[in-house]
Amino acid sequence: MHTDSPPTTRVLYLAGWGRSGSTLAEGMLDQVPGLVGVGEIKFLWERGLLQNRRCSCGTPLRSCEFWVEVLHEAYGRIPDDDELRELDEASRRFRTRHLPGLLLRPAGHTSRAELRWYHEALSQLYRAVAKVSGADVVVDSSKFPSYLTALLQAPGLDVKVAHIVRDPRAVAYSWQRHKEDPDAPNGELMPRMHPGCTALYWSAWNLATERIAHRAGLPYLRFRYEDLIAEPDATLRAVTRLSGVPATAVRVGERGELFVRRTHQVSGNPVRFRSGAVPLRLDDEWTTGMAPRHRQLTAAVTFPLRRRYGYRDS
Repeated sequence: MHTDSPPTTRVLYLAGWGRSGSTLAEGMLDQVPGLVGVGEIKFLWERGLLQNRRCSCGTPLRSCEFWVEVLHEAYGRIPDDDELRELDEASRRFRTRHLPGLLLRPAGHTSRAELRWYHEALSQLYRAVAKVSGADVVVDSSKFPSYLTALLQAPGLDVKVAHIVRDPRAVAYSWQRHKEDPDAPNGELMPRMHPGCTALYWSAWNLATERIAHRAGLPYLRFRYEDLIAEPDATLRAVTRLSGVPATAVRVGERGELFVRRTHQVSGNPVRFRSGAVPLRLDDEWTTGMAPRHRQLTAAVTFPLRRRYGYRDS
């Protein structure tokens, strides 16, 4: 898995706290020539290969022609279960609970030798995705600020950060909902979280993403889910400019529907399984459905970052 001087692979990293619209944003970006959206690559080893969950094309990942070709290009074969567990364990070294230690490391810090094999494996994987897809830029919606630090240490990756944010009250309400996950084992629902906990995560993840990107001197753009829905063409053009490929107009129908082709996203919101005409509407159910005490708690915990991102009290 070692290469002496890997060619550069451009990666657009979609960052942000969960339920902020990254899966939708990635599906839209995948329509842009030169970009390929492949979901939350951080979960490729466990959810994708060990659990053999479905690719967004609808095929179990081990049988998906795209991912089989990618893995053979990267490693000569699909890694066996022991290798996958080792890759997943290395990936878990870049989880949220390790974020404080990662943030305290000095800029330019490199990983210990014991993880260099992992970073080289990541480099090979992203390079293979670009080659097999024929894309100029790989779009990864893993979101974790901690995983971003892993990508920064992978040789040959040119990383840029597109940071999506959403009103924290809408995010907190979404985390309270009972949502089916059609891809989860044993028919499990998507995880739920108390609004107070969600508000803390929203603040910590977004601040950590800003700090890591700025400290590393990465090209960085923050954009809002609400603007993506209200002005999809202008918002996507800004993100596309950041990625470095020519901007292309988004196909939006007369009724505000977005025309999405089949993708090969590893993991993410169940919306990734949808293709064809997808309604592009603002999900603002929280404005009428959220309990006042939860709205007030979320607003208090996320202030003033919420205000800095343009979300007012009303």
